[in-house]
Amino acid sequence: MAVVGWLAVLLLPSLLSHAETPEPIVFTQSAPETGIYDFIDVAATVRAPSARNPFTDAALTGDFEPAGSAPGAAMEGFCDSTNGRLYRIRFMPAKADVYSFHVTLKDGQDRYNYSGQFTATDRHRRGPLRIDPAYPWHFIWEGTGEHYFFNGTTAYWLVGWRDESTIQYCIDRLARLKVNRMRVSLAGRTQCAYGEAVMNGPRWNVYLSPWPARDASDLTHPDFDYSRFYLPYWEKFERMLRYARERDMIISVVLGMNDDPVHPAAGSEDEHRFIRYAIVRLGAFSNITWDLGDDLDSYRDEQWTHETGMAIAEWDPYRHLATSHPVKTIHQDRASSWFGFISYQDWSRNQHALMLESRELQEKAGRIIPQTNEEYGYEDHYSE
Repeated sequence: MAVVGWLAVLLLPSLLSHAETPEPIVFTQSAPETGIYDFIDVAATVRAPSARNPFTDAALTGDFEPAGSAPGAAMEGFCDSTNGRLYRIRFMPAKADVYSFHVTLKDGQDRYNYSGQFTATDRHRRGPLRIDPAYPWHFIWEGTGEHYFFNGTTAYWLVGWRDESTIQYCIDRLARLKVNRMRVSLAGRTQCAYGEAVMNGPRWNVYLSPWPARDASDLTHPDFDYSRFYLPYWEKFERMLRYARERDMIISVVLGMNDDPVHPAAGSEDEHRFIRYAIVRLGAFSNITWDLGDDLDSYRDEQWTHETGMAIAEWDPYRHLATSHPVKTIHQDRASSWFGFISYQDWSRNQHALMLESRELQEKAGRIIPQTNEEYGYEDHYSE
């Protein structure tokens, strides 16, 4: 009996150790229920990641669909940690129902699967911006069918504010003034030489940095690592989007700036990685549209615009409206399926004639979509 008892004591710690070994991957979802045009966040936490660069060497994919239906279209998730310990994928339902989802994490040579369910209810959110099928010169809110009367302004450097209460104040102030759209740059930097009393400093700057940098405050040589992403910046941008969404404020996510002296190479893997990351991370916010870049024809050509626009249409599962913003209105991909609405700038006083001329160009393209002059002057700036 003594020998048997001694063996039991030896084996017990081994059995306990085996039972308490943590799972290599833990999947969780943010909530069992959400509203339509909001999203469920499914996270994969990795105990011992093997990818050298989790932004390039691992992938979280998935699909979601009403329970009992065939699997939906494949979607991508994103890495949300610099060490590869956390990945997320987001599902934005458009109809009230019970949904099933399936996700797969590929981490090096390993693959892990997970399935779950959530319920979506109608909480009367207005949803994404769409073209009115009955009157395609106009916009509507998908969730309610109401007409959306475009009244926007430019705030490229909104997330340059260090104090996020200032960002929220700006959104609230504009919403009170019936502004319902803001152009906000996701990437870009510029010389601070607009003439207003705003300067780079500890409270605000014009050095947007979605990538890690050797020196983000160096205008021309920040030395970005385009193979990775600077996550605190993306988290801040998300908080801005969420706050704006609760106020029915559409955010035009501007992917690049003409006066930025540094860009990922046109059409490169680095550029595509950035755009795809923006889509998979921000695309589940219902209150966005995509803008390929401000004054785009000054640093990208028409072939790039068409190819990149078509890629965005392929990568975005939620089909947010997309546009480009060139200096010259003729440089528009008007007939292409990806092109959601015309965006241009003109500071002249002859706005009515300009809009009619733009409509004529659109009719000749054989595809009717809304026409917007979204920049016709800045506050305290006047045309000659």
